Amino acid sequence: MRTRTLAVALAVATAAAGLSLTLAPTASAATSVPDDFNGDGVADLVVATPHAPADGHVSAGSVTVLYGSADGVSPDRSATFTQNSPGVPGDVRSHHLFGATHASGDLDADGYADLVIGAPGDSVPYSSSYGTLTVLWGGPDGLTGDGISIASPYATSEWSSEKDYGKKVVVADLDGDGVPQIATLSRTNLWAYDDLAGRTAPTDVARFHNYNAYIQPRTLTAADFTGAGRAQLVVTGGENCEGTSGGCQHTAVYTWSDSGLQEAWLPDPGGDVSGTNEAPTVSTSAGDVDGDGYADLVTGHVPASATTTGEYSDAAGFVHVRHGSADGLGAHRTATLDALDGGRAGDNVGASVAVGDVTGDGYDDVVAGAPGATVRGVPGTGAAVLLRGSATGLTDTDAQVVHQATDGLPGTAEADDWFGSAVEITDLDGDGRADVTIAAKGEDVLAGSIRDGADWVLRGSAAGLTTTGATSFSAQDVGLTHPDAEFGSVLDG
Repeated sequence: MRTRTLAVALAVATAAAGLSLTLAPTASAATSVPDDFNGDGVADLVVATPHAPADGHVSAGSVTVLYGSADGVSPDRSATFTQNSPGVPGDVRSHHLFGATHASGDLDADGYADLVIGAPGDSVPYSSSYGTLTVLWGGPDGLTGDGISIASPYATSEWSSEKDYGKKVVVADLDGDGVPQIATLSRTNLWAYDDLAGRTAPTDVARFHNYNAYIQPRTLTAADFTGAGRAQLVVTGGENCEGTSGGCQHTAVYTWSDSGLQEAWLPDPGGDVSGTNEAPTVSTSAGDVDGDGYADLVTGHVPASATTTGEYSDAAGFVHVRHGSADGLGAHRTATLDALDGGRAGDNVGASVAVGDVTGDGYDDVVAGAPGATVRGVPGTGAAVLLRGSATGLTDTDAQVVHQATDGLPGTAEADDWFGSAVEITDLDGDGRADVTIAAKGEDVLAGSIRDGADWVLRGSAAGLTTTGATSFSAQDVGLTHPDAEFGSVLDG
C-alpha cells in the first residue's frame, strides 16, 4: 500500500504561519508503565548526552532522567548520572560514550523500571575488548547510582576481543516468562541474556548471533510482532555485496528458542530485484499502528544514492511499515509513506522515528524527524511529522508538522538546529495520551557554540500534538555547563 507524499504535508505546514493545536483533556493515569523508575504510575524521560565531558574527560558521556508527573517533566525534577556518580560502576574516561544507547524495563520484577545504559567506548580492564552496559535500579526514590556492569563474554577470552559492545540495547521479554531481558549489539555480534537473578551481573550470555565481515549491524528493536506472547528482535544494518551501488541492506528477525536465536531475513524497501539502490535503515521503532494486536515495525530510510553535503544528506527520506501478523513481519502487508518524485530534497524524513498513541484513540501513531528540513527559507532548521495510526494502518492524512517556528513552541528557527534529530513518544503526564520529545542536537545555547543541543516536550491530545504546556530544556537547565556536546541527543536508545 502506498499513500500520498509526505513532502506535500511538510511543505504546506512549514509554509503556514503556524499550527493551531488543541489542549489535551484529562484522562486516567496508566496502571502499568515500563518507563516508571519511581513507581508513581507516570513514565519518566531519559535524555542522554554521550559526547558530554565529565571531570575533564571528553566524550565521557552523561545520562539525565526527568521524572514525570501530572504536570509533565521539569528540569527541577531530574537527576544526571556519569560513570563518576556515586555507586555507578566503572571509571570516567574520554570517549567512553556513556549514554550512546539506553533502554528500560523491570529487570528484577520489583515493580520499578530499571535503566540499562550503553557505553560502547568503555575500555574493559585487563582485556582487549571495548564496551560495557550499566544497569541502574529503580526504586521509590527513582534511579540510584547503585548498579551493576556487564561486559562482553569476549572480555574474559584469551583468544577473542570485542568492539563497540553495547552500541545498541533493548529490554524485552524474549522467552515469554513475563520478566524482561537484555539484548545488545556490538560491532559483530547480537547478544541476548537470561533474566537477571538477584541483581547480579550475568557471567555468560544465553543466546548470541555472529555477523560475518559482510554485515555491519546498526539498529536493534524488540516487540511481539507475531502475537506469540514474547518479543522478537529485529536487527538492521549494511551488507557489502558485489555489483550493487550503495551496497545492500540487511534486515533479520530473531526469535528465542531452545536451540538459540532463530533467524529469518526480510526484504528491504527501496531496492529492485537485483538488490541495487536499497535505502539504508537509519531509524527503527515498533508499535501497533492498526490496532490488530500485533506490533508493527516502523523504519526510517535515507536512500544510499543521496549525496551528503553536511550533517544530513540531500535525500527526502521515507518511512516504511511492516505489519505484524501470526505469519511474521510484512508477511501480508507493508506500507511506504514517502516523498514521490524526489519530494523535498534534504528533509531526511525518517532520520528518527518513534511509535506511541499520541491521540489516545487506541491506535499507535508515529513521529518522524526531518532534521534537514528548511523552514521559511532557513536551511537545516528541522521539523517533526506526526502520522496517525488507524484501523487501516499508518496514514499521513491530517499529518501535523511542528518546528521551532510553530506558534507556541519555545525557541527560534535557526539554520542547522536539526530539530527532529531524535524523537521519543512517552506519556509523561499520565493522562493516557502519549507526549512527544524532540531533540535538536544543533541548537546553540551558549555564546560562541553551535552544537549545544536541547530537547522539547509537546503534549498529546485527542486532536494530536498541542503546544499548550510545551516545554524545552538544555544542559544548563539541569545544572550542566558544557558547550557543543549535543545535550539530550539520544532519546530512545
